[in-house]
Amino acid sequence: MMTRRLWLGLAVVYTCTAVVQLYLLGSTGAVWAGTLAAVGFVAAFLCFLAAWKAPKRERDGTREIDSHRP
Repeated sequence: MMTRRLWLGLAVVYTCTAVVQLYLLGSTGAVWAGTLAAVGFVAAFLCFLAAWKAPKRERDGTREIDSHRP
């Protein structure tokens, strides 16, 4: 299961890719770039939703680094 940071990282990557596609759409007028930009923004939105619904901390059997040991 992916953690919140990984979902947010994917959302940032998809958003940056969509912005580049928008630039290509504006500079070349290529319709395919607009389609890819729309798909990228939808994917980024879905990743943001997944990050929002993801548990804040997941237990995977490892101890936290900042845990206090007696």
